[in-house]
Amino acid sequence: MWVPTDDGESAEQKASKTMQRLFTFVSINIVRAQLEGAGNDGGFIPQATGLNGEVESPDFNDLRNCMEDIPLGDGNEWLEEMLQRNPALALRIMDVRSAYCDDFDWAEAEELSRRMIEKGNASLMIKHIRNTSAMDESDINSS
Repeated sequence: MWVPTDDGESAEQKASKTMQRLFTFVSINIVRAQLEGAGNDGGFIPQATGLNGEVESPDFNDLRNCMEDIPLGDGNEWLEEMLQRNPALALRIMDVRSAYCDDFDWAEAEELSRRMIEKGNASLMIKHIRNTSAMDESDINSS
């Protein structure tokens, strides 16, 4: 199907940019959770968590500050800024982003998208019929 473009980017190119942003967002949150001690069987990581339960890792503080200060409009731009502040942490996030991209279930995402569109279209058509005709819901469901 031919799709017009306003800025020369195909729908697939725009989707890939959105997915890159999503993968960056997810990888930031994975690393944040790791720094908080999540995923280690319920214990706490001494280098990340103090005796009072507060997260005391300098990396955690850098990550939190970047999450608050840098808008995640573009994943690469966000990581470029993180590289200026904490190169080791930025590299860790990039590694996680690559691993998450490899693990992402593309087939499931495609199937979920198809089902959401079909369900959304059906719901919108029913609402439209209901709003533009004298039929009630039982008439719509029986046809």
